[in-house]
Amino acid sequence: MKKTFLNKFILVTTLGAILVTGAGRSLFIKEINAFTTKKGYVDVSNLNVRSKAGTGNNTVATLQRNTSVTVLDEVNSDGMYWYKISFNTGSGDREGYVAKNYIKTESTAKYTTDKNFESEIAGFPESYKNRLRALHAEYSNWKFVVQNVDISWDEVIRNESIVGVNLVKKNAKSSWKSTARGAYNWSNGTWPGFDSNEWVAASEGIIRYYMDPRNFLDSTNIFQFLNHGYTTGEQTEEGVEKMLKGTFMESKSSIKSTAPSATAAPTTSATTAATTIAAASTTQAKTSGPVADPNENANLVGPGVESGTAATTAKEELPTVEDKDNGPGYTEPASAPVFESTTEFNDTAHGPGVVNSDTIKESVSASNNTNASTGSSSSTENTNSNALSNGTTYVDMIMDAAKSSGVNPYVIAAMLIQEQGVKGTSGLISGATGIYNFFNIEAYQSGTQSATSRGLAWAGSGNTYLRPWNTKSKAIIGGAMFYGSTYSKAGQNTFYLKKFNVLGENKYKHQYMTNIEGAKNEGAMLSRAYSEEDKKGVFTFHIPVYRDMPELPEVMPTGDGSPNNRLSSLSISGYNITPSFSSDNYSYTVELPSSVNNVNIKANAADASATISGIGDIELNSSNSTVDIIVTAQNGTKEKYSINIKRGN
Repeated sequence: MKKTFLNKFILVTTLGAILVTGAGRSLFIKEINAFTTKKGYVDVSNLNVRSKAGTGNNTVATLQRNTSVTVLDEVNSDGMYWYKISFNTGSGDREGYVAKNYIKTESTAKYTTDKNFESEIAGFPESYKNRLRALHAEYSNWKFVVQNVDISWDEVIRNESIVGVNLVKKNAKSSWKSTARGAYNWSNGTWPGFDSNEWVAASEGIIRYYMDPRNFLDSTNIFQFLNHGYTTGEQTEEGVEKMLKGTFMESKSSIKSTAPSATAAPTTSATTAATTIAAASTTQAKTSGPVADPNENANLVGPGVESGTAATTAKEELPTVEDKDNGPGYTEPASAPVFESTTEFNDTAHGPGVVNSDTIKESVSASNNTNASTGSSSSTENTNSNALSNGTTYVDMIMDAAKSSGVNPYVIAAMLIQEQGVKGTSGLISGATGIYNFFNIEAYQSGTQSATSRGLAWAGSGNTYLRPWNTKSKAIIGGAMFYGSTYSKAGQNTFYLKKFNVLGENKYKHQYMTNIEGAKNEGAMLSRAYSEEDKKGVFTFHIPVYRDMPELPEVMPTGDGSPNNRLSSLSISGYNITPSFSSDNYSYTVELPSSVNNVNIKANAADASATISGIGDIELNSSNSTVDIIVTAQNGTKEKYSINIKRGN
């Protein structure tokens, strides 16, 4: 079913309003005389500017994060919204088209004091309110609900900063990468990798930024706080189609490959799948769910990447994970060929997928068993065809999955794109073994078992959630049932809580992915399902608020270069500090006579590009005092060394 979209430059004179249907809502479009230009800025690391709207058109420029632009028009190209912009990169004003989701704009709507709304947001800290007011001015039907997290902000950050819990791309800015113990090799200046060295531990600074809800209170990114429940009629096939545009799931059928041991016809209908939910819930193996366990001494890898084998061989670095306009979770090479594929999996930018500290509770050998309630496939299909004889499409499967799981189909679509990338080349969904795992559930490296083989072993064993997943339909419907049961209906019912488990049981560990940008990326993809007119409807967003949050939103680290913020020497002229200096010891003591009123502190940075403050002649207080020496690395990260001064008689 195709929608009709209106060009905003068309002057509507004969009709006061035109009734359109979008994403399950009937809305009236008011008279539009012309598009009102507005200011904005780029909200991704690198953004392709196209000659025309659409990813198939030529790239005329690439803009960096925070580049100022003027939005001239908004157009729709095959279900995806684009901005026509003007920009200046130093060689004069230019024009082009960019995907709308990657531009933050200054709303032209002005907030007028609304007593009822002020009462609604009274529970939010003041640092949230101005952004909520701006959203209310533009979307008056939106509701914002405080989600109180009874944990201090610093405690949450400390737990989420444990090495391995959150990751960033290895080629990210150095200020995004952790230098904590176990995350950085100080002797050779390298970061130990996860996921076949494609990912490294995230820095505390970037974790603070992505966990701070105040940074994402805009019309696109706020969708990471939308409840994941499915409401019949509110989410439609058209919305799913729009989200799948440009991906491997676009207008393509479920090509169900035959499992080696297949003997029976598959169960693919939503009705049959729904009858299995109760049994799936009661027979589910006890598990903490997909998590990144910081206590497990194992290499965590992403879905479909063989242990010890790089998914791709790098000739030069790719841009960061959120780059360009193909949708969050996909990185377009800066110039082809940048990478040469060496394995079946080469969508490297969507991040390590579902990882779990627990062992698989069902035996791998059970993968050949046939469950009476689900059956297994005996059908073969033409893999060269875009349509099955029954006409089943990915849209159909996603809608069936929503009906069976109770999960918003737009959420399901966003998760599939995030986990499998735009191209969908993962071995987990290739069907080469007759088994599929679209959601990358239990796909993490364990010992000698690769992420791919482990994820497929789990998908091919057991009898819960329509397993074995020997068709794409069963894998998508069953995977959605798994997510609905163990996450959405278990307290982690937004993309934010799915990524950052700060309210559910097993806090900080029962987290679906390790990619620090996961919640933002999936939220942005979910936003794509709703047109601007759709967004005029009623939406309720549940926004976390922590105890003892900083007065202002956390700032994104932007520095690059050397992360070395350590000292190579530290001393006080004429006196000894204890213990003896060591670069990885940050606290010292010195005893001085009471008559000493000032000291001369000497220090050298381990890296010549770093700067030091708090050294030289330091005047002391009348009583005991502490002197802090701050080392600032080239990338802007800081480290503090402290000397506690004790006075004698």
